[in-house]
Amino acid sequence: MILVAGSTGVLGFEICRRLRERDRVIRALVRSTSSPEKVDALKKLGADIATGDLKDRASLDAACKGVDTVISTVTAITTAKPGDSFEATDGAGTINLIDAAKRARVKQFVYVSFEADDMPDAPLVKAKRDAERHLRESGIDYTILQPSFFMESWLGPMLFGDPATATARVYGEREVKFRYVAVADVAEVAVQSIDNPKARNTNIPFGGPEALSQRDCVHVFEEVFDKPFAVAEVPEAALEEQWKSAGDPFTKTFSALMLGAARGKAAGKELSRDFSVKMTRVRDFVERLKER
Repeated sequence: MILVAGSTGVLGFEICRRLRERDRVIRALVRSTSSPEKVDALKKLGADIATGDLKDRASLDAACKGVDTVISTVTAITTAKPGDSFEATDGAGTINLIDAAKRARVKQFVYVSFEADDMPDAPLVKAKRDAERHLRESGIDYTILQPSFFMESWLGPMLFGDPATATARVYGEREVKFRYVAVADVAEVAVQSIDNPKARNTNIPFGGPEALSQRDCVHVFEEVFDKPFAVAEVPEAALEEQWKSAGDPFTKTFSALMLGAARGKAAGKELSRDFSVKMTRVRDFVERLKER
């Protein structure tokens, strides 16, 4: 049985869907406060539901009982609820789950993280580093996936391009190139990591099939939507000042990620040939946006 933590999130649900397509037996870890609609969708997939919380050791022990593999996509960055924090969720909470997996003699723990080592310091960055370190030292066979920037977030209207207003935002002045990656492709890599000897006890940094600068991506938007986009450049110096002066953990973290993007951090690497995934191109992603 495979336990998926973070199963009500976009990435976690996609992992569950792909596992069920392969007729794998899955257990979805959800919270008592999770959306009933999302829990129902997991049930319709055929998932066994385990209700628990990363701060509740007994619930994690119960969730891990009889489990061979744990996949964790848990993060507070998009799903935080009252009482959540990067320290409690991405850090201590993930460590609690690792410890529960160890007590249950889980054979493999697949952890979806990101390349945090060169990122500006921030609560999420520290939490991911701590969790990765704990997993490596746990004695469980581990796979740490470190995808680059997700297309759905970093090329979406909130952070980058808005087709409705024909505007785009780029971070910093450097012409660095990123291998933007799609959520579905990260899910597929996670699924293919299970029982894969090449994915055991290693970090796997990866990104999409092509390396494009932010302005390259603007050109793709302009070609697909057949109109010019007005580009606003956020200077690296302004991002650095925002990062230094940020007073709360979420602002500090988002500022660190944007500053990291401006500096070309977490740009991603080509996916190893040990995986068979038809990776999504930026143009594919933008064309799907146009079809909506």
